[in-house]
Amino acid sequence: MDEVRLVPVVEAYTGVLDDADLGPIGEPRWDAYCRERIVAAGLPAPVAAHPWLVPAAGLRGAGLARLVRAVSFTDGPDDDRLLDRLRDPGTRQDALEEVPALSGGYVLETREGRCLALPGCCGDLGNLDEWRAAVRHDAAAPAVLWTGHPWLLVGGDGAVLTLSGPTEDGAAPAPVVAQVSRDALAAAVVTAERDVAHFGEGLRAVCADLVGAEAAPLMAGALIG
Repeated sequence: MDEVRLVPVVEAYTGVLDDADLGPIGEPRWDAYCRERIVAAGLPAPVAAHPWLVPAAGLRGAGLARLVRAVSFTDGPDDDRLLDRLRDPGTRQDALEEVPALSGGYVLETREGRCLALPGCCGDLGNLDEWRAAVRHDAAAPAVLWTGHPWLLVGGDGAVLTLSGPTEDGAAPAPVVAQVSRDALAAAVVTAERDVAHFGEGLRAVCADLVGAEAAPLMAGALIG
């Protein structure tokens, strides 16, 4: 495969969908309902392959602020105290360790937009380091490509990398997801880096409103992961 994309996505579930009662997740009515409700909340439409993963590129302003507050700060007294500690230079470093990364990661797509792989549970935008490592992988034996769990495996000691999974057993064979040229995956990583940097600009603005301009870059970095 000569061209792929890594689309940065953020989970828009907490504070938007977590009070829905539509039966087991995965039923057909969930998909339409989740998409409708997420858009109604002022967030971008989810990617085609997942009903509550939204493209980071479309997150900005009030919609992004709502998501940050819902995921990281639920307006309770403890959360207000955490914001105070982030504002205070004397307590900021310890407080940053309590700021959770926004759940999400990267959707691997073909040039035409067909989904090849989704991020797993506990993934975040900081997992771009894993994709960088996958580009550098130079062995036929597969290695873990952490995208959350379940994760992917990457193998290849030439111009082509084989991605397989998802799996939670690095020792067992896993179905092949795609065979991608090393150069194509490297180019996708570079584009994703630019996309995340752009997202980070809007995120820093949201954080500045919450904790001030001095702490905003650090808080935004923690949220990205």
